[in-house]
Amino acid sequence: MCHGMNFRDGALATALPRGIGMRVGFVGVGEMGSPMALRLLAAGHELRVWNRTEERAKPAIHEGAIAAGTPAEAELGADAVITMLLDDAAYEEVLFGVHRLMDVLSAGVLHILCGTISVALAELLTAEHAKRGVRFVGAPVFGSVADAAEGRLWVVAAGADEAVERARPLLETFSRGITVVGREPGEAFQVKVEGGLAMG
Repeated sequence: MCHGMNFRDGALATALPRGIGMRVGFVGVGEMGSPMALRLLAAGHELRVWNRTEERAKPAIHEGAIAAGTPAEAELGADAVITMLLDDAAYEEVLFGVHRLMDVLSAGVLHILCGTISVALAELLTAEHAKRGVRFVGAPVFGSVADAAEGRLWVVAAGADEAVERARPLLETFSRGITVVGREPGEAFQVKVEGGLAMG
């Protein structure tokens, strides 16, 4: 595990010209998160990745991502953090429980939440991010693991206009389309929970 490495260190830095791509912390590189992370790497973004099961992080690390020992380590130096966790319980554990990622997110960083959570948790997270000056975009995805690998997920996004626009280049790497449904992140999860998006 390359815990002490900086995003600009090692093979990843030599493979990418400086100034290309964003520095991204990716928390949750499991079954769906792994192909999403691989798409981001292929697009030239610099990734530091963490997963509760370390084995699941290996494909991204093999392609040049840097292994993070904790979710907080994944956030270090990042322009944006993408989280792709299983459910409310997983998010509560990582954000507020043993890992306390919420307390280490830097003011001004962008948090893009791509997993599926309840509207109630989304509303709590909106308030917690605002307290800390962290930009927050709800961006749950529709589609399969194969869709993620092929860059054909559909993203439902919601958040402040500027935050959504900052998130867009990252979301576009693993999606065939993005539907912006509002300025409150919880609105995206309402659509996801209700299954109300026509995939087209």
